Amino acid sequence: MKNIPPAVRSWKKPISIGRHAYGDIYKSVEYKVPTAGKAELVFTPDSGGLRISILVHEFTGPGVLMGMHNTEKSIRSFARACINYSLGEPCDLWFGAKDTISKTYHGFFKEVFDREAAAREADFAGAGVTYRYMLIDDAVAQIMKAEGGMLWACMNYDGDVMSDLVASGFGSLGLMTSVLVSPEGKYVFEAAHGTVMRHYYEHLKGNPTSTNSVASIFAWTGAIARRGELDKTPEVVVFAKNLEAVVINTIEGGVMTKDLAAIAQPKPSGYATTEEFIDSVSKKLLAPKFCAAQVRYVA
Repeated sequence: MKNIPPAVRSWKKPISIGRHAYGDIYKSVEYKVPTAGKAELVFTPDSGGLRISILVHEFTGPGVLMGMHNTEKSIRSFARACINYSLGEPCDLWFGAKDTISKTYHGFFKEVFDREAAAREADFAGAGVTYRYMLIDDAVAQIMKAEGGMLWACMNYDGDVMSDLVASGFGSLGLMTSVLVSPEGKYVFEAAHGTVMRHYYEHLKGNPTSTNSVASIFAWTGAIARRGELDKTPEVVVFAKNLEAVVINTIEGGVMTKDLAAIAQPKPSGYATTEEFIDSVSKKLLAPKFCAAQVRYVA
């Protein structure tokens, strides 16, 4: 939005985060070590083959353990989903991991991504986009100097963290939407991050709140537009796109919630409550000039 400048001056285009929503620390098992002892990583094949045991650490006192996993099927599905998104937009695809340290675990992610990208090399060339692997720390440094316009594919934890970084850099977590895509083609649209628990408790007390509802609205418009595309009902898609345009127009017109008012340029004279912002969007959506100037849908 024109009056919400990015905190990172170089960012001129949107940045999408592709987060692998399976495994790693989010499916880990943990153990608080009470005393001295030996910790081992053990794998027993179902086929009855050789049982593998790898020493993790010999504890001389209390400590803590974590065991993580992922599956080739899930990693490959994630890589293909990211490649399809990159080619469909089109936009460059970045992937970052730490294979120099985690030569097996992170290295496996890199290997799968590299092979899947190599298999689509001709498609990348035809779409005029590139696939690029970087160490995750290098990717963090490079993203701060880039102008945007890429899909940044991340392992689960990295995606959790970097999505907040990108959202804050563009203005607010309240502006970031999320789309979960399954290998079977099912979609879930949601507001990506953040909590309004504190706001909600104030609301229950009867106090006014100024909660940014943009991400929630765009989650609905994303789902509505996708439904319209699946059903081949272009008027449904047009409605969703119009609502998105109205939300942006409302904020660029100076009506916004407290989180955006603090960083907007020029700074507005005040900020809207949760209800006032939604009501302003509703009135603009129903205004004749917006009804007449509908976004055209191209199948």
